[in-house]
Amino acid sequence: MTKNSEQNRDAAESSFKKRERRISEGRKAMAEHDAAARAVDANTARLRALRLARDAAEKLAPPKAAKASPTKKKKKKIAAAAPPLMTAIEPEGDKQQILQTQKDRSEMAERDGVRGPVDQGHD
Repeated sequence: MTKNSEQNRDAAESSFKKRERRISEGRKAMAEHDAAARAVDANTARLRALRLARDAAEKLAPPKAAKASPTKKKKKKIAAAAPPLMTAIEPEGDKQQILQTQKDRSEMAERDGVRGPVDQGHD
């Protein structure tokens, strides 16, 4: 045999072996894929049966009475009431009393951390 024909024969054998190996690996991969698909199908069927059984049991069971859950009451932060506006015509004594009340409310609001209306210089 010539050197060239031996190289051709070796190349052909190598190509044949690669092809056989690829076919074998492909069959193995397909078998693994099919097994995984069968496992998923079996699990899906099992879960479906469980769901149907649960739904059937719920239909047969009497409805549960709704429990009256205690409602949580939110604490509302009470803001200081806005001081009343002075009327245009008031006796002088009432005016002083109103100013003192406004001052007291402002002090209480500051103490409690609540901002009231801006004082307009009625001190």
